[in-house]
This record gives sequence, structure tokens and C-alpha cells, in this order.
Amino acid sequence: MRSPSADGGVVIRDLLTVLRCARPATALPAALKDAVACAPAAVRDFERAVEPIVRDVFPGPGREAMIASLRGTALTFTIGIRAYARMAGRPCDGELVMLAGSVARLYDDMIDNSDDPDVDSWAASLFGAGGHAVPRDDHRRLLAALYAEIRRRAPGDLWHTALLELHDYQVLSREQRDPATPAAQLGKITRGKGGLACVVLFGLVHPDMSVVQRDAVMEAGEALQLLDDYLDQDADLRDGIGTPVNRGEVSLAEVGARLRALRPRLAACYGRAAARPFSATLLLVLAADVLKRHRLGRAGRKRDTPLGLLLAGGTHAIPPKRVA
Repeated sequence: MRSPSADGGVVIRDLLTVLRCARPATALPAALKDAVACAPAAVRDFERAVEPIVRDVFPGPGREAMIASLRGTALTFTIGIRAYARMAGRPCDGELVMLAGSVARLYDDMIDNSDDPDVDSWAASLFGAGGHAVPRDDHRRLLAALYAEIRRRAPGDLWHTALLELHDYQVLSREQRDPATPAAQLGKITRGKGGLACVVLFGLVHPDMSVVQRDAVMEAGEALQLLDDYLDQDADLRDGIGTPVNRGEVSLAEVGARLRALRPRLAACYGRAAARPFSATLLLVLAADVLKRHRLGRAGRKRDTPLGLLLAGGTHAIPPKRVA
């Protein structure tokens, strides 16, 4: 069967969506320049904060693949978190950001791809007030060790409160494997997962986020989740996971329209000048996902450079379950 990414008309349509969002014309090059500039420092932050924990806790031949997975994902996360910190006028702890991106990768895969029937309750115990959960396998030990370091470093309570709420939505997302799940429920899951994930991550650098700012962050997170679903739609279909994108309920053009509509809201919350680079970073994510989905620009790109790692993203830390 022919992949949607092989259809030239779809490629053109998706590229046009990027162009419609690229206002002003300098936004995308500026965001790309900022992303490239932060990549080498982010790699060093990962090597200092995350890699020693993985090497100490995660044994065996899968260690290097785990490091590569966490590093690639954390690098993609650092772009948005750094851009948000600059918009909010807050300092950004690069090592904390790389720890958070690594936990996000491993935790998401444990929920989505693990055969462990107790992982939901175990993660709830780990994230709970006491933070005590006995790890019984290597993935759990690694997640617990990375999470403990975040708890030690992270300021405020906003990120933690949002994480507890996010976990409920992650568990609820198992309904995405049921073809009968209504569109309204899929939309609720998408907003909860994407929006709260951004509140967690951005809350690490902005613990005193206002309610109005939190609402804007939720909206940005929902759009980013839809972009992630756009990028992964073929794999999600193979894995039996329904999303608003692969069920045809939300198009890339609609996601682009949401990103454009978000700009004045961000400007009202943070100031027009401060919000402009963050809006450009959202556009960069859109453009990068279109390029990756249609496999454009891969020739000659070196994955072992900071930019190559940044654009490639992270592979699964735990391989997904395939439906028969």
C-alpha cells in the first residue's frame, strides 16, 4: 500500500501549510539558528546529567541504544523549553531540561509499549507525594533514578501537580487502542496529554506561571501533541493507536491554523516581542515534522552532529507493541 508521504500532492499541501504559518518570513530561519546554537550545549548537559545515571543503572547491551534514545528526545524537547524560558523571562537549567526530556521519553514508552500490567499503579506511586516505588526491572530502576534527580533539582510545585494529572491522562490514553472511542474522547485525551506535558516541562523553568499563562501553554501543548500525531500517524496505525489525525478528524492545516491563532494569545500573556521567538519555535517544530514525515532533506545529513541529532529526534526507548 502506498504511504501518504509518497504522494506528491500531500507533500505540497503540507509544505503550503508551513508557508502559510511562516509570518514574518524571517521567523523560521531565526528559530532554526537559535536551535542549532543551543544544540552543542544541550549535548554536554545530557552527558553531565543523564548519561552517568544511565550507565550506572541500566546494564547490558541495550545501554548505548537507551542513551541514544533519551538523548535524541531530550534534544528535541530542549528547543521548546529554552524558547519558553526566554519568553517568560526565566533562567533555564539545561541539565534539568535534559533530565526532563529523558524521563518523558522513557515514561511515555513504559505506559504505551510495556506489557507490564502494574506499570500504571507503579508510576502513580513513584510520582506521588512520597515518591516511593520499588523498581523491579531495569526500566523502572532507570526511570526512578532519573525522576529522583528531577525532584532534587526542580523548583516549585506546579510541574509536580501537573505531572500527577498528566499520569491520569496517560492511563486514559489506552482507550486510543479501541476503534470505538468517540472523537470527543480522543480530543480530550489529546488536550490532556499534550497540554499537561507542556505545563510539566515549562513549569520546571516557570514555577509561578499564572492561570492565564497555563491556559495558553495547554493550548500550545495540544497543538504540539497533534503535530506529534501527524508525524507518527503511519506508525500509530500499524500499532493500532487511534488519534484525531490518523482518523481524519484534524488536518495539518487545522493544526497550523491553531498555531497562528495562538500568537496573539501568547503576545497578550508575555508581551509581543517576548512571544515572537517562541511562536517561531512552534513553527520550526511544524516545519521539521513535515520534513521528517515526508523524508525530505535526509540525504547528506549527519546524525552524529548536534544538528543531526536535533532533527532526527529520539527513537523509542521501549519498542512499541505491534498489532497482529
